Amino acid sequence: MQIKDLLELDLLAEAGIEIVAGSDHLNREVRWVHTGEIADIAQYLSGGEALLTAATGLGRQPEQLRRYVRELAAAGAACVIIELGRGFRNVPDEMVAEAESRDLVLVTLEHEVPFAAVTRKAHTELISSAHSALEKAIAIDDALNVLILEGGSLSAMMELLAERLDNPVILEDGARRVLDYGRSASSVTPLLRNWQAHSRQGHTRNPEAMVSEVDASPRCMWSTITVKGEEWGRLHVIELDTPLDDAARLALGRAVASIALYLMAERDAALSDAAEHSLVRTLTRADGFSGQEFLTRAGGLGVDLDEELFMIVVGPPEGTAGTDPEAGAGELRRALRAARWPAVVGSVDGLLTAVVTSRPNADLARMIEEVVGGLAGGSYADPFVGVSRPCTVAQLPQAQSEARTAHRLGPSSSKARIHFYDGLVLYRLLSPLGTGPTLANFVEDELKPLIEHDERHNSELLQTLDAYLRSNGNKIVTARSLQLQRRSVYYRLDRIEELLGGSVDDPELRVRLYVALRGREMLMAQTGSQA
Repeated sequence: MQIKDLLELDLLAEAGIEIVAGSDHLNREVRWVHTGEIADIAQYLSGGEALLTAATGLGRQPEQLRRYVRELAAAGAACVIIELGRGFRNVPDEMVAEAESRDLVLVTLEHEVPFAAVTRKAHTELISSAHSALEKAIAIDDALNVLILEGGSLSAMMELLAERLDNPVILEDGARRVLDYGRSASSVTPLLRNWQAHSRQGHTRNPEAMVSEVDASPRCMWSTITVKGEEWGRLHVIELDTPLDDAARLALGRAVASIALYLMAERDAALSDAAEHSLVRTLTRADGFSGQEFLTRAGGLGVDLDEELFMIVVGPPEGTAGTDPEAGAGELRRALRAARWPAVVGSVDGLLTAVVTSRPNADLARMIEEVVGGLAGGSYADPFVGVSRPCTVAQLPQAQSEARTAHRLGPSSSKARIHFYDGLVLYRLLSPLGTGPTLANFVEDELKPLIEHDERHNSELLQTLDAYLRSNGNKIVTARSLQLQRRSVYYRLDRIEELLGGSVDDPELRVRLYVALRGREMLMAQTGSQA
């Protein structure tokens, strides 16, 4: 029951209520209703009480009245309801001023009321409300435990709590970084952008209560998650949509225990890293990508991405196995943080995937080389890197595709470690054709005689043609690159011309053959075959 609910009881509402102080705090919870006339009654309160009094034993000195209000506020009284007439005709200004300064709700009743009847009615409502709150909290906890037993993720747990409590629920770690939350990004974006300020302001733990409260704007209930005797993080419920009540308090207290058990199962030993993995994987989500939500979640993790962005994909050459993406992601994440380069890192399909901010006037290739150079001795030995074009957050899914294309096809164009999508001009031209039959048919039409000859005779005419075209028709360079005698190169080129029915010195044929060879590389890379 909140103060405003108590004041709506018929016996009080009909007595002529006036709120003379603390009108901004009527949503404060009332846990019990007391009556009393003695000046030092505060010592008998435990917090959350509404005090009914006629103020007959308070004295008349200003300091006595201020001390009375001050002690009640310090004891955690929810509100003081003074019946006028017997003690005061009007509440003294000193009491009103002290109540305002202490955020204590002070209410007056113009007419006499039977206090016994008010407390009986209020206690009946409180007990009934407490029973309902407990039932609701137990139902939420049961649903949460079922979700855990079914293997649900922390994200699913946050969503369930947010839905049942009809308010945003936010999970933070010990460094006050948001790891996950329940509720749509649009409803919590302003809060998450300034989460550190909210989390550090007024969040002083009450050692006598499992759930603490912050009576600010927005109002917040929170509880500490303790795992194996150590403080792991905190779970917050924010009052944005529905007033926080006893059901929220009870449910929160039970939820932190369930989450602690979940964490003790060590399913998410590195939860912050897992949160980044989950965030990066939203780039491939089929049901739509929200750039605003991506920025919000990154901000909650302490990563500011409000700049021009790049996608970077890191992995071994296409087809190489034996890498550990989880360990590799951790190594890349640590390298980027050591370089003070804002980024979120995860793994997608075994490839390390990072969203990084642009660095104006910086040598991007050199910076990436320095970061990934440290991976060579770890889980990703001799990695290749694909880099997208600069993009906005809304363009990240397309940028991811560009970075993956650069990683896959870049090694075919050069032996460099880092490959920029911008530099793959011919591949970018051919890439759209690779999704249908057009490119495959073109490759088959141009290279079929050579492909069939190589398969039948285990020869290397395709390799020889490629080396010849890459050397711009220089037969000496071709022989050197293939480690052959020039006589062997001459013989192979003659055989190629015989099979193709044209001269490899014909400029148009050269262009067609070179494009067909690059198209074949693309098709082979897509299927995981060796060219």
